[in-house]
Amino acid sequence: MVLITSLRQSLLQISRSSGCTSTITARFLSRGLKSTSPLKFHVLPSYPTTTLLRSSITLQEQLRSYSSSSSVEEKKELTPAQIPVKTHLDASNLKKQEIKQERLEEFQKQENKKTFRENLSTIWRIVKLGKPDWKLFVLAVGFILCAVLYPTTAVKLVGSVLDSFNNNIKDENGQLMVWGYSVTTLFGFMVPFMALSALCFWARIWVLKLLGERLVARLRAKVMKNLLRHDQEFFDNDKHKVGDLISRLSSDAYIVSRSITANLPDGLKNFLFGIISSYMMYSINPILFGMMLLISPPITLGSVWYGEKIRKLSTNLQNATAGLTKASEETLNAIKLVNAFTGEQKELRKYSSRLRRVVEVAKQEAFAQSNYSVSIYSLYHVGYLSCVALGVYLMTKGTMSAGDVVAFTMYSEFFNMALYSLTTTYLELMKGAGAGVKLFALMDYKNKVPPVQGEKVTPSHPLLGKNDIEFKDVTFSYPTRPNHIVFNHCDFKIQGGTSTCIVAPSGAGKSTVASLLLRAYNIQSGEILIGGKDIKDFQVRELRRYIVGIVQQEPVLLSGTILENIVYGLTPQDVSKLTMQDIIDVSKQANCHDFIVGFPDGYDTVIGNRGASLSGGQKQRIAIARALIKKPRVLILDEATSALDSKSEGLINETLKNLTNEGSMTIISIAHRLSTISKSEFVVVLGKHGQVVETGKFVELFSNPDSELSKLLDESATSQQEQRQDEEGEQHEEEEQEHDLTEEDIQHINREAEEIENDQVAFSKAKNLIESLPNDLKQQLLDEIRLEEEEEEQQQQQLEEQKEKPSS
Repeated sequence: MVLITSLRQSLLQISRSSGCTSTITARFLSRGLKSTSPLKFHVLPSYPTTTLLRSSITLQEQLRSYSSSSSVEEKKELTPAQIPVKTHLDASNLKKQEIKQERLEEFQKQENKKTFRENLSTIWRIVKLGKPDWKLFVLAVGFILCAVLYPTTAVKLVGSVLDSFNNNIKDENGQLMVWGYSVTTLFGFMVPFMALSALCFWARIWVLKLLGERLVARLRAKVMKNLLRHDQEFFDNDKHKVGDLISRLSSDAYIVSRSITANLPDGLKNFLFGIISSYMMYSINPILFGMMLLISPPITLGSVWYGEKIRKLSTNLQNATAGLTKASEETLNAIKLVNAFTGEQKELRKYSSRLRRVVEVAKQEAFAQSNYSVSIYSLYHVGYLSCVALGVYLMTKGTMSAGDVVAFTMYSEFFNMALYSLTTTYLELMKGAGAGVKLFALMDYKNKVPPVQGEKVTPSHPLLGKNDIEFKDVTFSYPTRPNHIVFNHCDFKIQGGTSTCIVAPSGAGKSTVASLLLRAYNIQSGEILIGGKDIKDFQVRELRRYIVGIVQQEPVLLSGTILENIVYGLTPQDVSKLTMQDIIDVSKQANCHDFIVGFPDGYDTVIGNRGASLSGGQKQRIAIARALIKKPRVLILDEATSALDSKSEGLINETLKNLTNEGSMTIISIAHRLSTISKSEFVVVLGKHGQVVETGKFVELFSNPDSELSKLLDESATSQQEQRQDEEGEQHEEEEQEHDLTEEDIQHINREAEEIENDQVAFSKAKNLIESLPNDLKQQLLDEIRLEEEEEEQQQQQLEEQKEKPSS
């Protein structure tokens, strides 16, 4: 505080050299500290340069002293409330990095446990996905075989032609004879054979492309089907963020498909090339063939070692890419928030950080693949050159003909290319295995809440006539927070055909009641009964379709038309039985018909992504109509009218009251506002320890000042009243300060303000002086002078009011 006072005195000395008061200096400082833009600085009147320099030197000395000794002393005196926010943020980021590192180490341990056999098992499982298209696969293999026969035959033909030429083998017409045919006849046969081979090559590509697209579509459909059936615990897991799942469905599925549809047939083609080339080389010279085989073991072992290494790097790259997708998905989904709080640069830094991680892992993968390629390439050509040298030697000894040497070297090139391609195929298959493991993990996840087990419910089921709800000795904690007990042996009962409001302090489990009735989670112990039957005995889908409906505080609408969103919860069979009059009746009950017909396209209006073209109240009313059209036996309203005006809320409450009077629906409201609670017949009050503390009729509990409901409402009312009193007290103090101003003070302020606006001499010096302060000192200065700024603004407002009174 001594340093701050000294700084203020130095700055005041600059301003007072021209006769300005501390109030005007406060205005200058506050605006200067808030922005570095020249347009936003109001500069002080002119003053001697020596004064400015002397003050600047004083400030610099004080700042050096502050950064050396004073900072240590002040930091020792900091209380927890005085700790800078940046310290907390840095600690939070460090904790996130530690969690990421732990997860990475755990992932690497799991990866190291995987064996070669497990990878092949994954590949075989991927292959079985293409079983419905086995005819296409066989067709592709036939095309591959036909395409391979021509080049292998052509190599043998070249060697035979060379030998025939050297041996001068000709017919009676003087034409060169090869394989008992003239060269003209033989090449006349090879031309259509080549055309057929090219056609098969084209057909192979087309068939494999079709096969790949069908396989990836089938794989994505299976994964998406399983994702839609997973319970809420699955999506609560940090490993299953939306961005990660999108990456799995897009990039990982493509990698798996490519590893099978492109690499397996290519591997088969190269395998055939290798077999045919091996046979032809062995038939030409077994000794040379044996030498060629010497390079196979090191190539095979190197491929297996590098294949495992590249598979791990590929998996890391896929995980990094998934993290990048997750970051972009979160940012774009919250783009309105980002723009409103000018967080563009912050989000860009987060995205760039993840992007650098992707590039780093990609570099490691590229480096490993480059090392592998160079090693294999060197081995190939060592074997190739050795075979050429030995072949030339045998040719000079007369053991081999020139044609055989040429044919052998060409076959060895085919063999080397096939072997290299097979190793590449293995690497790509390992990449597919890495992606496939993650996809199959999503498919193999065992739900704690099976979606299709239990008794089916139909519209004519006897249970639909009984709407009683009972929580019997329910104990529950969320899977992600198992040590935090939400309900501890909780018991309460809701009579069917009534409206009941769940009231509780924040965090006491009001919304959890809705999640458990929808069976989003399994309870640890106890029973939840509807109509006297445990909800575990029913299929989850049927329970949510016919028995329980919900309207959430933040309604979610899907892209499409208003009509599509209203009938979203109905089956196609139910929709076929509806008429537009049914939709209009429900919309009127939800008080949304009037604004819907006000749109040019009415119920066919496209509302955009997540209902972007609608207001919060409009979306909430459409969500209510979507719930009512299902005609559920139990309707849960989780702060469902929080975004509505009093008129709309009153109309909807009247509709809900009629439904309960008819006994056709049990309504459970989750609320904290008295206006909503008072519309319910009964109230269930939950305590902070996971148990019911009070139940009864609203009128009885509200009229009893000692009831838990009254205490909760009183606490809420007291908090609101204290807030209003604080605001009124601040306003009263401001008004008293305004009345203390005299006419002379007002004239003095006006004169100084006019001088400040006209004089721009000391702008740069004063600006540099302000910018030389550390951020923490700037903040302390700003906190102190802010009060003076507010007083000055109030004085100006009072001045204007006094000027207006004589004129009126």
